[in-house]
Amino acid sequence: MNRIVIIGGGPAGYVAAITAAQQDKEVILVVDGPLGGTCLNEGCMPTKSLLKSADTYDLVKNAGQMGIRLSPNSIEVDWATVQERKREVISKLVNGIRYLMGKNKIKVIEGRASILSSNRLRIENGNENEVIDASKVIISTGSEPIPLPFAPFDGEWIIHSGHAMSLPAIPDALLIVGGGVIGCEFASIYSRLGTKVTVIEMGEKLLPGEDDDITSILHDELMNQGVTVHTSTSVKNINATSKTVYLENRDGKLEEIQADYVLVSIGRRPRVNGIGLEENDIDFSRLGISVDDRMETSNPSIYACGDVIGGIQLAHVAFHEGRVAALNACGQFAQVNYRAIPRCIYTSPEIASVGLTEKEARQKYGEIKVGEFAFSANGKAVLSNKPVGKVKVLVNPQYNEILGFTIVGQHATELIGQGTIMLHAEITADMMEDLVAAHPTLSESIHEALLNIVGQAVHC
Repeated sequence: MNRIVIIGGGPAGYVAAITAAQQDKEVILVVDGPLGGTCLNEGCMPTKSLLKSADTYDLVKNAGQMGIRLSPNSIEVDWATVQERKREVISKLVNGIRYLMGKNKIKVIEGRASILSSNRLRIENGNENEVIDASKVIISTGSEPIPLPFAPFDGEWIIHSGHAMSLPAIPDALLIVGGGVIGCEFASIYSRLGTKVTVIEMGEKLLPGEDDDITSILHDELMNQGVTVHTSTSVKNINATSKTVYLENRDGKLEEIQADYVLVSIGRRPRVNGIGLEENDIDFSRLGISVDDRMETSNPSIYACGDVIGGIQLAHVAFHEGRVAALNACGQFAQVNYRAIPRCIYTSPEIASVGLTEKEARQKYGEIKVGEFAFSANGKAVLSNKPVGKVKVLVNPQYNEILGFTIVGQHATELIGQGTIMLHAEITADMMEDLVAAHPTLSESIHEALLNIVGQAVHC
């Protein structure tokens, strides 16, 4: 038997299914929910649809600065249409994955799967149970939002990111608990649509994983968009009846805030319960399933990939891990390459990074070279009326090795592809000195930042 059974149809799962099918294996994909998983249905794609609507509204409101006169009274957000467009985007992409399943002759079974043994699974769908055999099993059950310990999600007032994408109307006031990626993205969406947004972050700054100079730019821009940010502040209690949140800052000062919704975005936890891990000697913890760099678990017949293994919970990482898991399950040899993983934050302005942050680089290498170039000196950014932000590149002076890129500004999530290629290919900074960058483009700033390391930047 050459049958690969995959549990979960998110980014890791459906990529694993297609990869296994390309190796001429019989593939069964078991899905407990819509194809595409959280990313496509409640995460990456619908969030970006809402962000695009917010970007467009923001652009139209400020069209006067570009010489386009519009009546302020005629500009409004049609929330119903925004939501309908979001649903259309999701439907189109889900149908695309469904087409790929058929094209690759992958059998999709709806139901909840649990592992009975190394080569046998039970699939439950309502009152019906089915037992199927497999040569290898790949677990890709994803992750779920973490609630506050004293205030579970009710979907009505205390909500998670999935709820926040489908609110019945644009709220007047939204309180966001957690100033990480998800919290900042929703602050960027709703503040620009007219909501009074408050962000509560326990740490000393927003986006704790990024450098201070980068996060301070986003902090200032969010404040310019009307967002109130409380750092070093924790939620002490929540009263759903009065819709009041009780806060305490670093000095012990207490504050009460009322809001139409409380969006809790304090992280996501792997879905490890109820799939038969304990019964089949598969090592796991609350942080996820343990795997090696081939995505193999402690049971050699079973692999795991994506958010369920913890680690870097990004869709493009799940794609890569799903492919590696499938190739190894099919008898080939493949390893995960985590060296050049881009990190993207789709706020306004966007933030994108790859490799080490400056703090991490200094801790690891000591003295490093830092090259920067501000978008305020870039012609394309200025004429686009988006001069906020910069490019920062980090280099090991001993070998001119590029250690990391960070970009904050418009289209940063597209521009970071250049830095990702450089790190992946292990290109050194001196190899890029004679690069000819098109003009006028935002990507010129990457070249200028690299030249800045050797004191040869032209426009700064």
